[in-house]
Amino acid sequence: MRMKNAWNKWRYLGYDRETTVRFRMESDRANLLTLKRISVISLLVTAPLSLAFGFLLQNRIGSLLCAGAFVFMLGVFFLCRSMLSGALHKRTRSANWLVLFVSLITYALGIYSGVVANKGELSVVIVWLFLLVQISFDLPPLQNALTVLPCGILFMALTCAVKSAPRCYYDVMYAFCSIVVGLYVSHHQTRLALDNIIAQNCLTEANFALYHTCTTDELTGLSNRRMVFERFDAVLEHCVASGMDVACVVLDIDDYKQYNDTYGHPEGDTLLKRIGQTLAAYGDEHGIDIGRIGGEEFLAVWNESSVEHCVCVAEDLRSAIERMGIPHRTASDHPIVTVSVGLCMLPPASARRSYFYADKALYRAKDAGKNCSCRYDAETGEYVLIRSRRKQ
Repeated sequence: MRMKNAWNKWRYLGYDRETTVRFRMESDRANLLTLKRISVISLLVTAPLSLAFGFLLQNRIGSLLCAGAFVFMLGVFFLCRSMLSGALHKRTRSANWLVLFVSLITYALGIYSGVVANKGELSVVIVWLFLLVQISFDLPPLQNALTVLPCGILFMALTCAVKSAPRCYYDVMYAFCSIVVGLYVSHHQTRLALDNIIAQNCLTEANFALYHTCTTDELTGLSNRRMVFERFDAVLEHCVASGMDVACVVLDIDDYKQYNDTYGHPEGDTLLKRIGQTLAAYGDEHGIDIGRIGGEEFLAVWNESSVEHCVCVAEDLRSAIERMGIPHRTASDHPIVTVSVGLCMLPPASARRSYFYADKALYRAKDAGKNCSCRYDAETGEYVLIRSRRKQ
């Protein structure tokens, strides 16, 4: 059991499998960025080397190898760029396979350089590659081990078969040290990278929760007063740019104090929640910002070009609450919970006053018997009662 726990701890970097897999995409993107940078550096190096081998040193094989490396890294560069740009976002897990493929090609070239091209010398390149490739990427420990260990064993076997003592012993010793150090550093580095990704994710979630708390009314789940008026400013800016008018609708629950006195404040809170859910559903469906601005009062704001549509929205909101049919036996005018609505629609130049006029229209609706809508007519300066279609 202890061995299994130790194995899982090493394999999943001290976390459980679900956590490691959940945040693997961020590590994959980091590896793609690293591989893209490495490909750029390789392109800058292999291009002049190919020319130098071909024209200055008259080494055709060296020139062809460098040219082949240039073409290969050019393909890696464009593939990384395509993945990072989102063209292959559904296959981001293929980043691991790309890193694995490039690592194997790099190890193979290093082994060729150390065993075949430099038979009588120490294998410096491959020894360094065993370390550098591991620490260049944030690799899952098991993938890293299954990549570097077979290549290391192959190199040690070939160097012992091809080279004479003591060079082969030095190659084996240095390669072994490089692999072991690389495995340790890679595991530690990948663990730190995962810790950082998880910490950043927790910080993002905490910031989102804090923003949600600061901009949301806790009781109803609607936008709070601050957020609603911020949205009001955003709608106003949009209207200035588009030439549309600002529509403002204020709703107030009729006889809410009597409801609290009759049914109790907990039931009053429940009422606010239910009304908030109804208003939120309507706002989401029609793309209208609706929030609670205090007590039993709500505000809706959006950009509008039609007075008739503005009136329809106000009446839809009013009738939606009426259709809920929540009993209110102590209401002064109606046996169920209702709302009164004030609305106003103004051009951007005078839109700052729309809330003021909508609030005035609300109280005209209250005076007219509640459970009705009243609109401020900017052209005539009069308040028009919607349901009875009469002017005050």
